[in-house]
Amino acid sequence: MANPNTILPPFPVPSNWEAVSQLYPIQSDSIWLNFCGISPISTYAKETMADFFDEYSKFGVFAPRYSEPKVKEQIREYMSQILKCRPHNIGLVHNTSEGMNLYSNSISLPKDSRILIIENEYPSNVYPWEHWQKKGVRIDFIPIGNTPDEFLKNLEAEFEKGNVSLLSISPVHWCMGMPFDMEKISSLCKTHGALLVVDGSQSVGHVPSDFLKWKVDFAVFAAWKWLLGPLGMGVIFISDEVPKNFEIIFKGAGSVKNDSNYLPYREERKPPADQFEHSTGNFNDWVYFLASLRMLTDIGYPKVMHRIYEISDQMSQMLRGLGFTLDSDHFPNAKSGIIGVTGFASGKTFQPEAIQTFLKGKKIYTAVRLGRLRLAPHIPVTETHIGILEKTLKEYLAL
Repeated sequence: MANPNTILPPFPVPSNWEAVSQLYPIQSDSIWLNFCGISPISTYAKETMADFFDEYSKFGVFAPRYSEPKVKEQIREYMSQILKCRPHNIGLVHNTSEGMNLYSNSISLPKDSRILIIENEYPSNVYPWEHWQKKGVRIDFIPIGNTPDEFLKNLEAEFEKGNVSLLSISPVHWCMGMPFDMEKISSLCKTHGALLVVDGSQSVGHVPSDFLKWKVDFAVFAAWKWLLGPLGMGVIFISDEVPKNFEIIFKGAGSVKNDSNYLPYREERKPPADQFEHSTGNFNDWVYFLASLRMLTDIGYPKVMHRIYEISDQMSQMLRGLGFTLDSDHFPNAKSGIIGVTGFASGKTFQPEAIQTFLKGKKIYTAVRLGRLRLAPHIPVTETHIGILEKTLKEYLAL
C-alpha cells in the first residue's frame, strides 16, 4: 500500500511484534483485549500529537505542516487505499450513530417497503432507522444462525418475501465475531434492487473491505476500534451513485462550496461526502487518526490483518484447550479477530461476568456481550500475553 507524502514525524517500523507491543504502554503491565471496543493510544500517536501541539502553539491555524487541508487530504488518501475507493468518497464525522442518522434522514424510501437489519445488531445500526416506521416503512430483523452460510440462507429467505428497499449490515458480528460473505450479500441487494448500507466499525481494518466491488451505497464506522484511532471520530463512505436520491438534512457553514468566503450566502452544496462535515470538526482527533493510519500503513495492512488472525487463532486454541467453547467452533474456516466465548465443553455453568471481573482484577481487560465473554486482540497483543491469560484463567478455573 502506497504511503502518501506524509507530513508527520518519521515512524520507524518495528522489527517484530514484541516491538509493536512496546508502542502501547498499556500492554507493559496489563493486557488490553477489547480492541473491537475502544483502542488505547500508541506512543507514536502520542508523540505526533505532541509535535502537532508544539507547532500549533507557535503558528496557530497557520501551522505549516499541520494545516487542516493537508491532514484531511492524507486521511482521505489512506482511507481510500484501505477501502479501495476514491478519496472524494470519504468524509469525517464523530461516530457511527451520527453518520448513520444523517444518511438515514437524507434518503427516500418507498412506503410499505422494508429495511433489513441483523438480529441483536449494535444500537448505532438500529436506532437511526426507527423513524422510518412512522413513515410506513417496516424494520425486520434477520436471524443470524450459527454459521455464515446459515445467515445467508436466512437473508435470502427475507429477500424472497419481497419489498426490501434497504439492507443495513455489519460485515462482522460485534458479539460473535462471525464474518458475512459480503460479495454474495451485495449480489442479493443488486438482484432485489435494495440499497446496501454498511456499519463497518467491526470490519474496516480487520477484514478486507472493498466498498466499490460490494456496491455499497453508504458506510460509516468508528475510528477507535480496528483502526486504532481516537475515541469520538468516525469515517463515512458515500457512493457516487447516492446523490441521485439524496438530500442531506443539515446545512452548515461548511456545507457549501467556497465556504471560506462567508458572504454572500450560497445554495451550491459541496459533494456529498463533504456535506457530512457541515461545520468545524475536532482537528486534534484528525491528527491522532492520521498518525494511527500512518503506523498501520507503514507496518502493512495485509501483514496487520494476518497478525490479527494469527494471534486470535492462538488465543482460541488456548481457550479450547482449557475447555471453553467458542462461537467460531461453528465457522472454523472464517477469519475473525473477535472471539466469543460461549461456555464450557463439559456443560458446567458458565458465568462470563464473573470471569471478566476476575480477569479485570489481574489487569486483563475483556468485555461481556450477548452472554459471551468477548476477547478481541490486535497487533499489540503477543504470545507472552496469551501465556499470561492462560495462567490467569487456570487460576480462575481452580477456584
